[in-house]
Parts: sequence; structure tokens; C-alpha cells
Amino acid sequence: MKQRLGLAIVLFCLAPTIFAQQKAKQNAREDNASFMFTESQLNEDDDAAQSVQALVSSNNDVYLSNVGYLFSPMRFRVRGYDSQYNDMYINGVQFNDVETGRFSYGLIGGLNDATRNKEGIGPFENNYFTFGAIGGSTNIDLRASQYSAGSKLSLSGCNRSYILRGMYTYSTGLMKNGWAFTGSAGYRWANEGNIEGTFYNAFSYFLAAEKVFNDKHSLSIATWGAPTERGQQGASTEEAYYLANSHYYNPNWGYQNGKKRNSRVVNSFEPSVVAAWDFKIKDNMKLVTSAGFKYSNYGTSALGWNGNAADPRPDYYKKMPSSIFNVYNDVPTPEQLKQFDEVTDLWKDNKSYRQLDWDLMYFSNQQANALDKETLYYVEERHNDQLAFNFNSVFNHTINENSSYTAGIAVNTTKGMHYKKMKDLLGGELYTDIDKFSVRDYGENSYIIQNDLDHPNRRIGEGDKFGYNYNIFVNKQSAWLRYQGKSGSFSYFASGKIGSTQMFRDGLMRNGRAPLKSLGSSGTAKFLEGGVKAGLTYFLNGNHSFTLNAGYEDRAPLAYNSFVAPRIKNDFVSDLKTEQVYGGDFTYNFTTPVVMGRITGYYTRLQNQVELEAFYNDNESRFTYLSMNGIKKEHWGVEAAATFRLTTNLSLTAIGTWSEAEYMNNPVATRTYESESESNPDRVYAKGMRANGTPLSAYSLGLDYNIKGWFFNLTGNYYDRIYLDFSAYRRLESVLTRDNDGSVDANGNLVGVKVPSQEKLKGGFMLDASVGKYIRLRNGKSVSINLSVNNVLNNTNMRTGGYEQNRDDTYDDGSMRTYMFSKNSKYYYAPAINAFLNIGYRF
Repeated sequence: MKQRLGLAIVLFCLAPTIFAQQKAKQNAREDNASFMFTESQLNEDDDAAQSVQALVSSNNDVYLSNVGYLFSPMRFRVRGYDSQYNDMYINGVQFNDVETGRFSYGLIGGLNDATRNKEGIGPFENNYFTFGAIGGSTNIDLRASQYSAGSKLSLSGCNRSYILRGMYTYSTGLMKNGWAFTGSAGYRWANEGNIEGTFYNAFSYFLAAEKVFNDKHSLSIATWGAPTERGQQGASTEEAYYLANSHYYNPNWGYQNGKKRNSRVVNSFEPSVVAAWDFKIKDNMKLVTSAGFKYSNYGTSALGWNGNAADPRPDYYKKMPSSIFNVYNDVPTPEQLKQFDEVTDLWKDNKSYRQLDWDLMYFSNQQANALDKETLYYVEERHNDQLAFNFNSVFNHTINENSSYTAGIAVNTTKGMHYKKMKDLLGGELYTDIDKFSVRDYGENSYIIQNDLDHPNRRIGEGDKFGYNYNIFVNKQSAWLRYQGKSGSFSYFASGKIGSTQMFRDGLMRNGRAPLKSLGSSGTAKFLEGGVKAGLTYFLNGNHSFTLNAGYEDRAPLAYNSFVAPRIKNDFVSDLKTEQVYGGDFTYNFTTPVVMGRITGYYTRLQNQVELEAFYNDNESRFTYLSMNGIKKEHWGVEAAATFRLTTNLSLTAIGTWSEAEYMNNPVATRTYESESESNPDRVYAKGMRANGTPLSAYSLGLDYNIKGWFFNLTGNYYDRIYLDFSAYRRLESVLTRDNDGSVDANGNLVGVKVPSQEKLKGGFMLDASVGKYIRLRNGKSVSINLSVNNVLNNTNMRTGGYEQNRDDTYDDGSMRTYMFSKNSKYYYAPAINAFLNIGYRF
């Protein structure tokens, strides 16, 4: 008995030290967080912030509170889930984009101090704000009274997407009159970031006010935004990286009058506001009601070209040395070898040759002006704007010390506005709003070529909308209930959710390829949603417990994936159904005086998924939509994490995961071409393909040392089993069976046809280090200094992912192409060595 009592006392004394050290490390990470994902790590139209999961999830979980930050250079996704399965709330209101399912971290960019108060949970954890998503949920608390009174000024320098950052935050704290006010402002800047040709220019602001009327009622309001302009990096082939002698070669920029200009520029601004009413009905009852509004203006520029104009992209395959002869199978002629060497030398020795030639594009347009011809080159801006309103109300009742329940309702209405506008005619004077692919197929006099039949042959100027213009409306309603209790050595919970989703497209242009089903409403698709969860925890004693959780959910398909060709017509994907998600996990948790952590095994099954791809089809020289329906996937694996207390000042944290995330079937597909009105049924042979762009195996070992206000960390991370994003087009049945009858065996596999395998990228090791100092000054003032260095060993060969090109190695007649697209995928690389220095002064 005495031994147990002594052990309990030691644990009680040491546990706060462990948690304090974890909290200090977390604060330093949040100070230094710059969302260091570069565009080379993302699909080129995605925002870095839109494609990652929460950097901090469960606050009391060694695994979830570390992996988001530690593995961020490799775009790690917990359990391989897409980020649509991770929910983000602000003051109890969900702020995920309901069209894509994802949360845009650009919404809160540069507001590190303002967004520091947060609660993160895993998929089954107890909480007071949501039913919970399979990828976890986070709630950011922006109530003005929750900030410490005083000011904080921080200055940062780094060599990432931006190089300078400044932030200032002031809070009154809760004053005697019941009011609290907090404000924060920040600025991030780089004339050129760590990737050549990129830049960064972003302001951020936050204002919050709260009135505490009495012990029962308080009302708060917060508004914020982060207007941002930044230049992007594009992915490229290994051949281009080799010729440019850098894995950070960026094909998106070029010289214009001797100055660098980027063709892919993001302009985003998402002003938002949320109001919350907190009502403490009784000591054991509380009602929190919140409403939020967001207006998102998000545009991405891209080069466009008309008619027979040459493709201006510097790494276009016809401009590569390997397009001169088949370097894998053919013996070149002397003339071919000479040309190969000439192009190779140009790539290696002439930087302007391997970049965009803006001056040539301007010159070409001037020549077209002189002949009264159509503009050949231009810059368009593709917009995905949005208006969203959210309402949420949650009631919590603690029945007694052993049981409680939480109930909530949520309503969302969203209008997504999708269009493109002419940003820059590059000196051109004449541009007509017609489809260039249709002109080739149907001639200049056909109505089919018109993008807007009600305004045929409309002349487009800078700032005008053209090409496509439509809105997507999504309305969602849900209600949920969660009960949790404990009895003896057990605790348990059960929860349920029911909801509905309605969506429709409203076309604002009557497209010539779909004149009867492009303008006006598509009609409304309606879906009934619901889910159940339950969990049981057995406490072996105060230090060890076992938890078993399971759940099932029906989710409406995302509006983003629900239309076969949303830019041109109203057609929904055929046989559209709710997505089914079911699975569970089993966890062993342990906390002792020397070690704390957990080991978890999990399994998740996803069915009836829908995915949409849109790309230029070089084989057929036209823009293509490829919709896959009825997709089945499985995610399963093991997660483990533990922090060992080696001495009073030194701890060791070990983290690891081995996961599997793969397609389990060959889904049906629909092919749609922008130059045609009809769609074509097909099938994609995707069975066995893995989730891409994230390491399915990741391991970490880190040392933390703190003494007298100093904090030191050294962490080694190893990543493996990273897969390339596979091309669904190259695995279409119509493409694979071009030269045979398409017969299949008893298992549904094509006979006599080899489905291309998915490329697995090499694993690798990266070392990170950080040091910090906290200095207490008089009168409650303090200074904190944090320096983090990522990729200390400068491993520049770590591929974070990439994608296969949507092109085949053969022509329609079966003859081989000279350029082998199957050998020339495009890759993304993890950032080279980079550092972040943050100095904060609190007063």
C-alpha cells in the first residue's frame, strides 16, 4: 500500500512537468508555424492551407499533438484520410468549405496569437462542440475574455514562402465593467521566397469584443481576415529538374523586360465574422449558440493561349530533349543526337530558355493586333468565391458526476460562385468568348463553339467574365446527441446524428455544347445523412486503460464531385448516393512516472465515394472531365507514441505509424469533353491504388531538454511508402482495351491487359532542431526567443508526392509516341534546409 501511495505521489509531481514541457514545445511550434508547405507540395490549383490537416489536434494525445507539425514537410495526413474528414470550428461554428469539405487555413493565416486557444479531439473523443469527424475536429476559441491582458509583439525571419513576419496583439482582459476587447494585426512578406519566382504579400487582422452581463449570460463577436497575394511554384518532371540542376526549379515564372513575373498568382481574401451567446442556465447546464458568416474571394491566375499558338510553358514536353527521340528504346540518328545536345545545352546554360518568355508572348500579340487577329496569349483568373452562413447551438447537461449529455443542431447555407475573368490580355486587343477546341471540330460558324449563346461572339476585355460562370448552392442541416457516463472501472459513450443536404447548380451562361441544360437550375439533389458512434473504456488502474470505439456514418457527396462537367452543364453524376463510412479503433493508453503514450489499431471502410478529375487530354486535344462513382476504399493501420521521462529536464518522444489506404474496387466512370454535349460511360481500373501525397509510414524520435528557461529539441523523422497520384485516364477501360476486345476474368480483371502500377517513391530521413529561451522580466513582462531549423542535413531528394500525366504513350492507332509520358511524371520535393527565428515581447 505504501509503495502504491509513493508511486502515486511521484506520478502526481512529475505529470505536470511532462505536460508543461509539452505545452512549452507546442507554444514554440505555434509561434514558429508559417505553414511551410510550398506550392511544390500541392496540386497546382490548391492553396497550401487547403490541403493539410490541423497542425494541432488532440491536446492531451502524444501522437495527435505532434504528428501534424513534425511530419508537415511531407504533407502527412493522419491515417491517410483526405482533409475533408477533418472538421474545423471557430467559436462552435464549423468553417469547412461545404463544396470541397476542406478548411482553408488561409482564412486564419498570420493570426498565430489570435488562434492559440483551441481544443482538438480525435474521431471518438469526448467534446462539447461536435458529433466528430473520422479525421478529428478542432475548435478555436476567439472570445475576447479568453486572452491574457496586455500586449505581445513578435518579429520573425525565415527562408520559407515568406522571409519576414510581424505581429502585434493587444487584449484588455475581462474588465470590471464586464467588457473584454482583443485585437491583432500581422504582416508577412517576401519579394522572393525560398523558391525562385515566388513572392508573398499578406496582411492579417483580428478584432474581438465580449460583454459578460452576469454569471449567466455573455455575448461575444469576432471578425478577422487575411488578404493575401502570392506567387506559386509548379511541379515538373525529373528531366526538367536535372537540366535545371535543382529540385526546386519553378516553371511558373519568366522574365518580362528583365524582371521576374509569375503566371500563377493567388489572390485571396476571406473576411469572416462569428458571434456567440453563452448562457449558463444552471451550474450543470449550459447553452452555447453561435452564428458565423464568411465571404471568400479566391482567384488563381493561369496562362491561356488561343488557336494554333504554341504552348508557352517552358517544360512542355515538346520542348524537352527527350521528345526528340525515344531515349528509352531508340538509337538516335546523328541529326537527332545533335538536336538533343543543342536543346540540352540550352536548358542547362540559358536560364531564360527554361522559363516563360513573356516578351515573346507580348510580341506575338502585337503581331496579331497588326493583322486584326485574335489575341494569342493571355492571363486568366479562375475564381472560386463563396458566401457562407453557419448557425450552431449546443446544449450541455451534467446530470451528475458520472453522467452527462450534449446535444447540438447546425445549419449551413452556402453559395459558391465559379467563373473566370480576363486578367491581362498581354498587349492583345481582340479576344472572342468561344471554345477553341470546338472551333477545330465544328468550325467558326457553329453555335456549338459559343461559351455564352445569349451573347454570341462577345468581345472580352480585361476584367470581363468569360468561358464559364455558374453558382453552386449547398444547404445542410443536422442534429446530434452524445451521452457519456462512467461506472466503476468503465467509462462509455454513445452518440447519434441525423441530417440532410440539398445541392443544385445554377448556370449563368447558356453554353453551346449544352444549350438545353447549362443555363438556370439543375434541379435539387437531396440526401439524408446520419451516423452512430459508441465507445467503451476500461481503466485497469489509474495508469493504464483500454478503449474500444466503433462508428457508422452516411455522408452526402461533396458538391465539388457531384456534377459530371460543372463548367458547362447541370448534369449530376449518375446514381449519386450518400457515402458510407464505418470503422473503429482499439487503443491502449498508459501513463506512469517515466512514460506516457498510447498504441492504437484502427480500421475504416469508405463506400460510394465520388471523385472528379478535370484535365487537358493531349491524346484527343480537348479538355476532359472524368467522374468516378461507387469508389470503395479501406484505411487501416497502427499508431504509437510515447514520451519517456529520462531525467527531470530530459525527455524522449517516440512516434510511429504504419498505415494502409487503398482503393478496393474498379469504379464506374463517366467521360465528358468540353467540346461535346454528351458523356460517355467507362470504368477506371483503380483497385490496389494507394492514397497519394502522404507517407503511409512515418517514424520519429525526438529529444527535449529544458533548463532555466532554455528549451532544446532534436528530432529525426523517417518517411516511407509515399505514392504518386495515379492517372485515372491511363487506367480507363477504353484506353486499356484499345487493342483488344475488353474481356474480363471471374474477378473482373481485364484479360491480356496490364494495368499500370502505381509508382512508390523512395523513403528518406530528415533531421530537425530547435532552441528557445524564455526570459521573465519585471512587472510581468517577458521575452521569448525561438529558433527552429528544419531539414538540418539538407536532404533535397525527398519527394513528397506528385502525379502521373494524363497522357498515354501511344497514339489512337496504337503506334508509339516519341515522348514517354509514363516515364515522365511530375514530382514535388520537400523543402531544403530552412530556418525560422521568432522573437516575442510580452508587456
